[in-house]
Amino acid sequence: MLHLNLKIVMAQIENVQRHSKNKTTARQLRVDLTPMVDLGFLLITFFILATAISQPTVAKLVVPKDSGLPTLVEKNATLTLMLIRNDSIEYYEGNLPSPGLRRYCSFNNLRDVMQQKKKTVAEVLGDSKKTVIIIYPGNESTYKNFIDVLDEIQINDIKHYFVMNQN
Repeated sequence: MLHLNLKIVMAQIENVQRHSKNKTTARQLRVDLTPMVDLGFLLITFFILATAISQPTVAKLVVPKDSGLPTLVEKNATLTLMLIRNDSIEYYEGNLPSPGLRRYCSFNNLRDVMQQKKKTVAEVLGDSKKTVIIIYPGNESTYKNFIDVLDEIQINDIKHYFVMNQN
């Protein structure tokens, strides 16, 4: 039976002593840098992959040309969302608020509100694609709230929406 005695050495320093007639001892140092090079390539690979994977995303916002003409929408097809403080939404049906018809919801319930509006528009007008959302971002709402509303609009496949100023 043959036993092989193999050692894998990651980094080593060799001390070799040579005896010559004039010199008593000479030292030769050799450092193996192979593991350090391997680590460098691993780090480079990690950072290249990490930056390639984490690309920023952009929200699509379709903005029509400003023609100066008013856009006509049906009152029954409109849902107005007013983004207010504390991550909540004040909403009402139609484009003008009626006293007592304003309701409140959170962003967790917004999808249900939009789906109910689409269902109502489909029953009244015959096509849920006529649903129109009007968004009023408030002074105390956050950019995250606005993006959450745009995400819900995209998830619910609502084609027509307007972003208005609260003047």
